[in-house]
Amino acid sequence: MNLEEVYPVDSLESKFDKPVLIDYYGMDDIEEISELEPGCLFELGASAWMHYIEAGAKVNPQKLSKYFDERDPLIFRRVEKIMKRKVVQDIVLIRAHVDDDSLERDICGQLLLSRTYPNNLHISDVEFSNPYEPVDESNQEYSFHEYRSLGLFSELLENIISLGKSNNIKKITLSAASNDQISYFEQHGFKVEDTDFAKQAIELDSGIPMERKCI
Repeated sequence: MNLEEVYPVDSLESKFDKPVLIDYYGMDDIEEISELEPGCLFELGASAWMHYIEAGAKVNPQKLSKYFDERDPLIFRRVEKIMKRKVVQDIVLIRAHVDDDSLERDICGQLLLSRTYPNNLHISDVEFSNPYEPVDESNQEYSFHEYRSLGLFSELLENIISLGKSNNIKKITLSAASNDQISYFEQHGFKVEDTDFAKQAIELDSGIPMERKCI
């Protein structure tokens, strides 16, 4: 099983009468990924840098402040040069659309999954939603809950865990978009990282790093 194969394509397609079209972007498409998902790619480099600093690296923590201020999506390359280790070892961006021109927004699934420093599988911007069922603002349970969920995260996570175990990967990590999503991911075995970076993220109510064991 590789990164692409963890995606529950059959289950996603079974949710709709119309065809589901799926686009895949890999390591060879990193520049395009940086344009499609600049925030997620920036998060990977920023997270690696923060973990590198937290581990006690003898380097000026502000060395990359310019790229943090710019939210450079390719900051991971700067981090790699300093660490002399690969930050993004493998990556896939998956975007799924319902083939129905009548929809205002046809996205029904999205995932950025990467194998990252030090030995993690990182989930970014995961979404399984029904574009036929928008959720009124008064009924939204958490931030960005604009469409009813398809309930496929558990299956995806099970596949990611299997991939991790078969490749001797220790952790699965992700960033909760806001504090109100923390409890949802806790139900799936994740916990907020015990780091200063995580504490700051909670105060900012954005990008809270969470983790769970894989093996």
